[in-house]
Amino acid sequence: MQVKALPCIFVLNVLCSFRKDVEDFRPMERCFACSHYFRFLREMEEEEEKFFAEVEEREKHGVR
Repeated sequence: MQVKALPCIFVLNVLCSFRKDVEDFRPMERCFACSHYFRFLREMEEEEEKFFAEVEEREKHGVR
């Protein structure tokens, strides 16, 4: 039997050797200790900060 690595559920273009089912998008317990999960969290936090900075800037100048 050949083991096939499936994509990480958090980061594009990263393969996960622990995922077994392409249909199952639920994170496993081990996902929360993975470096790719921490990368995902960092990137989402950066996106959120950027978004709110843009909203704040628009509000400051009265742009909707």
